[in-house]
Amino acid sequence: MKTQNIAPFSYKYYEYMLQHALETGAIISSFEKFSYSHERTIILRHDVDFHLNGVMQLATIEANLGVSSTYMFRVHANEYNLFSPYTYKILENVLSLGHEIGLHYECMSFCRALNNKNPEQVFTQEKIVLESIIGRNVISATEHRDISCAVHKTPYFSDNFNPEDYGIEHFAMSDKYHKEMKYLSDSNGHWKEGDLFKHIDAHNRFQILTHPDWWYQDDLLLKGAYFHGFEH
Repeated sequence: MKTQNIAPFSYKYYEYMLQHALETGAIISSFEKFSYSHERTIILRHDVDFHLNGVMQLATIEANLGVSSTYMFRVHANEYNLFSPYTYKILENVLSLGHEIGLHYECMSFCRALNNKNPEQVFTQEKIVLESIIGRNVISATEHRDISCAVHKTPYFSDNFNPEDYGIEHFAMSDKYHKEMKYLSDSNGHWKEGDLFKHIDAHNRFQILTHPDWWYQDDLLLKGAYFHGFEH
């Protein structure tokens, strides 16, 4: 499939990338629908880090192609409020399209900031809050880390605790999903090893992480936190 004239990180590019994977015989799914019974499988994961622009666009593209994915939402985000009607409607729509909602937990940085909280308790509280909003069990999770974690050397929750001991069936960074299958990420708007087009013929199983923040219709500078208005 030719993509020379399609801008990387555009919604059209994303659609073509998934179409190409399907044409190779791959099964594309969320964590909850993943099965080892399929030889060629791709788990799609989206970390919803800083704003909601792009979530419904990617979710709709996937649904139109007949595939599902997992959207990881934060509970402590300053940039979006899970309890707002706008966000609640997005959560409903994501679920109605057949996708999964998982927890993008940040209990370690939360506890570091407050220094008197227990990470295990905060993790459990985050999970309960998200479950109460979406009305179903949360069984998939991954940790949200930002620049402050690098600066303060905040440890990972999984360094000391196993998320699977707290009701999580699919911890995205466990060896079976992170090391025993090909892991690709678009973190910071950059595919460090190249995107799925580059690797699809070399591996049978993938976990693909994308961040809706980085994907756009016409221009990244015209969406969300990256849009600062036009000069007059």
